[in-house]
Amino acid sequence: MTIVEACESRTNSTPDFPMGWYSVERSHELAIGEVKPVQAFDRELVLYRTRSGNVALQDAFCPHLGAHLGHEGRVIGETIRCPFHGWQFSAEDGKCSHIPYCDEIPERAQLRTWHVQEKNGEIYVWFHPENTAPQWALPDLPELGDPKWTTPRYTEHRVPAHVQDICENSCDPVHFLYVHGSQEVPESTVTIDPDGRTMHLHSDMATTDYPNHLHATTYSPGFAMVRTTYGPDAEMIMYNSAQPVNRNETLMRWTLIVRKEIEDYAGDDVMKGIIDGLSDDYPIWANKVHKRRPVFCKGDSTLVTFRKWVRQFYLTSEDKKEIA
Repeated sequence: MTIVEACESRTNSTPDFPMGWYSVERSHELAIGEVKPVQAFDRELVLYRTRSGNVALQDAFCPHLGAHLGHEGRVIGETIRCPFHGWQFSAEDGKCSHIPYCDEIPERAQLRTWHVQEKNGEIYVWFHPENTAPQWALPDLPELGDPKWTTPRYTEHRVPAHVQDICENSCDPVHFLYVHGSQEVPESTVTIDPDGRTMHLHSDMATTDYPNHLHATTYSPGFAMVRTTYGPDAEMIMYNSAQPVNRNETLMRWTLIVRKEIEDYAGDDVMKGIIDGLSDDYPIWANKVHKRRPVFCKGDSTLVTFRKWVRQFYLTSEDKKEIA
């Protein structure tokens, strides 16, 4: 007798978090002396800017009695002070530097400190399951601040999906036909740089309201740039950096800019179009399960390439099992 297995919605498990750079805040939204709670990687973290302007991201709970430093914690110089008993922890290495009522500091009084960097107007954390040092540098986005391009427009979207499932869209030209209303599947190619880490999708979107060439550059599962070219000096860039809140939720931070040549005529329309496109994807992401070993057909070559590429960002053999 064969018993029908339980529904995948009850038994499914998503992968862990892939290593790489992830956004945790916009730079202009964290003032000197400001302290914020952050939820990322299924963890409670505390983000703050010291009096010298440096940014720190650390585990949130005080090792003393567990107070959350992101709620009523205070910046004191280059430290953060616990709101419960006043213990202070260094922004540089997380070690307790001062206890107001005791001269002897316990050796284990330390917060885990994460590697952060500010670039392109954002604050990024390097995530690795072992909290190792960054293995590659953040890419440049020279168009930000270039006078030929518009002032950035920012938008945020909290999506009920694992960060990998969102990233997978960057190598899925077929879904443009069924999800986004394209008249046909765009002619597309996927290539990977010689370093093996950076992936490119090129798609000719000839049947959209604004015919264009789309070039999606994916640096890691949480970090991508989409350049849409409509003609000479007519381009838009969407810069997507993700914050994996937990295994089933991702906060996406989008930065959008267009060439000033099209700012007055089509800039608002093309930016609105890409933002509205998220509403097409949302019901799919909100109701799907993550297939660790999907059944692919011969027409899924770009998705197969993606699944093989994404393996490198995981450590465990279970999370690397992405191809049937």
